[in-house]
Parts: sequence; C-alpha cells; structure tokens
Amino acid sequence: MNEYRQSRDEDRGPMDEDLLRRVLGAEADRIEPAPGALPRIQHRIQTGDSGRARPGWWTGLRRSRRRFWVGGPSAGNGLGPSPAGPGVRGPATENGVGGSAAGAGRRRWADWSPLAAGAVTVATLAVAVVGVGLAGSIVPTPSDRRTGPPAGVLRGEPSGGPAASPAAPSADVQPGLTPPGAPVPSIGSTSGTATTASLAVYYQGGDPNRPRLYREFHRLWLRDGSAADRITAAVRNLLDGPTGMDPNYLNAWPVSTDLRGVSVSGGTATVDLAGAARNEVGEAAARMAVQQLVWTVTAVPGVSGVRLRLDGTPVDRLWGTVDVSGVLRRGAAVEVLAPVWLIAPQQGDTVGRTFQVHLAGILPEATAQLRIQRDGRTVSERTITLSIAGPTQGEYRHSVTLPPGRYTLTAYAISLADGREQHLDDHVIEVR
Repeated sequence: MNEYRQSRDEDRGPMDEDLLRRVLGAEADRIEPAPGALPRIQHRIQTGDSGRARPGWWTGLRRSRRRFWVGGPSAGNGLGPSPAGPGVRGPATENGVGGSAAGAGRRRWADWSPLAAGAVTVATLAVAVVGVGLAGSIVPTPSDRRTGPPAGVLRGEPSGGPAASPAAPSADVQPGLTPPGAPVPSIGSTSGTATTASLAVYYQGGDPNRPRLYREFHRLWLRDGSAADRITAAVRNLLDGPTGMDPNYLNAWPVSTDLRGVSVSGGTATVDLAGAARNEVGEAAARMAVQQLVWTVTAVPGVSGVRLRLDGTPVDRLWGTVDVSGVLRRGAAVEVLAPVWLIAPQQGDTVGRTFQVHLAGILPEATAQLRIQRDGRTVSERTITLSIAGPTQGEYRHSVTLPPGRYTLTAYAISLADGREQHLDDHVIEVR
C-alpha cells in the first residue's frame, strides 16, 4: 500500500471541492502519459476493448497491486507504468538507466479506488493534450516525488518498428552494438539532458509447473548511461508490475519488493532488494523468479553475474527453496527459456502493412507453427522450420503483408505424442 493511500485511509471524512481536486491531481500525477497514446485510447473506447488477459495460475500472484492502463502499449510511444509500463518493440540494445540510488523517486502502481478512477479520467485528458500538442516527442510527466528525470516510464520502439533489427534472442543486443561482456559504452548527451533506451526485461510464463522465461524490450529513461543505471532502470521496471506488455508474461517477485541499490564491479552486479524476504509462489516459480532477475541484469553489456543482497545483507537462501549464495549466473537456455517464443512483433505493436515476424524456439524437431487471425478468423497458418533444432535455440524470420486491421499472431508447437497445440505465445497487434 503506498503512503498516499495510507494517509487517505487514515483521514477519511467529508471531502470539500478543493481537497477532492488535490486528491485527483495527485493520483493523476502518478500516471505517465506519452505521445502516441491518444489513438489507442480512442480505439479502445470505440471497440470496448480493455486488453487481453487469460486467467490462469498467476491470478493470485500479485493480488494486492492493480495497474492503470491509460492508452495501453503503443509502438511509437507507449504509456507505461510508473517506473515503466508496457513497452518497447522489437530487439534493441539492453541499455537503460535509473541511478545508483535505485529506490529514490520511484513510483509504484496505485491501488484501484474511486478516486483513482477519477484520476484516470484526468490522466486521459492529459494524454490527449500531450498527444496532440507534443506528437513525436518524449516528455516526462512532472512529479512531486521525483528530483530528476523519470527512471523508466516509457515503453515503445523508436520509429521504424521491430522488423529492422535481426538480433538473435540469445544475444540481447542489436547488431553493431556492444555485446554482453564488452566494456560499457557511454550513453546520453553531454549536456546531461535525459534520454531513453530499450532494455530487455525477462518474465516467466507457460506451464505453471515448468515456467519458462520470455523477454520484452521496454523503452526506459536514461540518466548517465552506466551499467548500474541501466540495471537500475530494468530491475525497477521488472518489479513495478505483475506482468509485461503481454498479460501472460508474469513477474513472480513479491509485490512488496523494492530496489534499494545497484553497484557493478568486475562484470558482477550487486543488487540490493528490500521487501523480498517472503514469497507465496511455488518452488518452480521461485527458482524462475531468480532467473528473471539474473537474465534481466546480465542483459546489460559488461555484466555476466549477479550478487543478491536483502536489505544490504548477503543471503544464501531465498524463500527457503532457492540457493542464491555467491555469484548467480544465467541458467542453461534449454532449461530456462521458452520452448516457443514470438519475439516480434511484441504485444500491442503497431506495424506497417509489410512487417517481419521473428520467432525463436528450442524444439527437438525444429518445427513450429505460426497462425494469424483477425476477428477470430484464421487468415494464415503455416508450419515453420527453425534455424536449428534443440537443445540450441533456433530462430525464424518471415516477412508478412496484411491489410490494415487488428490481428492476433500465435506461435506454438504441436505435440508429437498426441497432436495437441502447446507452448502457445500470442500477441495482438495493429496493422496500419
């Protein structure tokens, strides 16, 4: 529960017009509008669509937190959660920024309330103003809880979309940029003004008994461009919401978890968390939650290992089940990454009529399926062959041309045992 909500609960009573105005204004300031969100708001109003979400094993995972989705994800400049909302489109460098004082100034998702509902209306108007008056620019929303640029509020690929980047999913970098383990390049302007970058954030999904990791790229605010800043931004983004842009990509860390700080030395990042001592998820989700953190942190160039701290103190065992002593490394891809993974377009992307579909998978027979549907009707279905069979992760890229409209792309595999569809990963996109 955030401190504003606490004070509001403690001081309930008659609310005059001025107080109501201030309350709604405070709630509205907690929402980060961005250019490009207005068309998506209008589309959802016209269609009555509130987003795609399939109920499943994660329903109670982070029950105490509710997200405001104002405008939803968009390809150009999406609206995101407070440190970061739904986000970036397609492979890009995993560089982002927060700041070494990781916890400072970070916004949390507000719990839903009638006042918050009013704030959403106010924020919607703000989106309209920003979208009409500042189209094409990236503007942080003022906040009385921040002393510097927002660290992780935008999600959206720069113009050009995801099809332009043929980066391999295991590489986590765009061609021509610094690969993991190399020296960290300087990022940001010499004048010190805030800029943004796309960072990789890993989530878990799939079979609840054997969850696996999926990656999304989220556009987040940069400060000084150091490895610690990028890790700070990515981890804040991971912790500040129950899902990614895709509502089936889940964050299994406790809702109470906060990032206290990040430091980097010799290729190892030390990540200090608070509020993470207890977690109600099962053992499989707990182990994958640790891998979520490790893969997200080590996606930053120059970082290959993670040391975990809780409230500043080293910890050997997390949640009674996961060994987190020493330096944590990425688990083997075949044991950690999703068997079938629709990399691009990402959930909520807006693409041109001709765009590239990018899949990855770890399948023994290297064969997967790609289905494209519009309004529940299948317009295309094909069997695809990945570049290599498991246990190595293979890839597939294919250019698709479609008329304008709203489509669902689904990548999946067919069970050799009984012919069932399995390992489904589906994204809803707009073709313009």
